[in-house]
Amino acid sequence: MSKLRVFYEEAQRLYVNDGFSLDAIVELLKNNVSRKTLFNWKTDHNWDEKRKKEIETTENFQVELKEIVRMAIDQYKAEPSAHNMFAIAKAISALKTLQGVRAAELPEQAGTKSTDIKPETIARIEHEILGL
Repeated sequence: MSKLRVFYEEAQRLYVNDGFSLDAIVELLKNNVSRKTLFNWKTDHNWDEKRKKEIETTENFQVELKEIVRMAIDQYKAEPSAHNMFAIAKAISALKTLQGVRAAELPEQAGTKSTDIKPETIARIEHEILGL
């Protein structure tokens, strides 16, 4: 595999999955790839569309995980047990991990209303239900 190919794959991952800007990627790759080259890769290989799909996928997973958290809490309320409490903790942990995946938003999403579970709500669940 060529040296440039390795940088391409890393740059694409940083841009698409992690949400870094081209300028940040230039710095992270220690100037081994120029901003112009990154811009050409981004344009030629449609990184913006890939980033948008990655964000949509992440948001869909967040919605599903929130529903799992709600279901786990309902199950715990109906049948308090260590098993059900553990299920809540695992679901909240997975949600927190997923919410930390995206480092940046697309510009058109900035300022939109968030439907994420608020940190205060998570803290309250952890304190009142999980006893953490």
